[in-house]
Amino acid sequence: MRALTNRQSRSVGNLGDILKHAALVELAALLASRGARVSHVDTHTFLLHAPPADRAKWTREVDELVARHPAYARYAERERAFLARTGHYRCSSGLVVDVLAERRGCAVLGEADARTRGELSAQVAGEPLEGVWVVDAAADVDRPPRIPSGGAVLVHVDPFALSPADWASFAPALDAISERSTEAVFVVYRYSRSARTAWPPAPTGTLGPVAEIRGGPHEVAVYASAALAVAAADICGSLGWRPATAPSPAGR
Repeated sequence: MRALTNRQSRSVGNLGDILKHAALVELAALLASRGARVSHVDTHTFLLHAPPADRAKWTREVDELVARHPAYARYAERERAFLARTGHYRCSSGLVVDVLAERRGCAVLGEADARTRGELSAQVAGEPLEGVWVVDAAADVDRPPRIPSGGAVLVHVDPFALSPADWASFAPALDAISERSTEAVFVVYRYSRSARTAWPPAPTGTLGPVAEIRGGPHEVAVYASAALAVAAADICGSLGWRPATAPSPAGR
């Protein structure tokens, strides 16, 4: 396999990945258990799988988290099995499609880096996965609209940094997807070495954040539809997350 140029290749399987990917596994399982087909959106996908940056460090950090919070075990078991079989780490959207399995609806995967996007498209075709579209950027995940009305959706927002300008560039797409969906959960990541700042406003029709966590410079928050807010917060709590500020409906 050729060397990747995307800087994300240097952090595959780091603590930030562990925190957000364990949450994605558990929240995907929650949505799949509710009976409806679940669509998936990833605004900054990277790849379905990639070589881990430091497999030994991943193992140490996961073992420590499982010892403190057994809810990490399902994520850990999936990753260990994939690593053993392929030598690669299963990334966010790969984990979600695996967990949703036959409950999965369509998926829209955004990736701005052209070389990475080409490799992602090849991975999608190679698995092969049906009903999956790879698009050029986060702002394009709902252009044209592919997430159906009336279903459930799990959205992962994962830029390296998350400035107000970044959020504003793709918030209209997130709002439109959420507004069409009966149930929606958003997992939002940001990297920051600064003091804690407010999270972006909740996408249309959701509450939150309902839970958040920080591990070093890695911050993750979850937003959810009203019917899912308590269950999503409980799942995050089982992973060691803390309650966020009191959830309130989106104002847009």
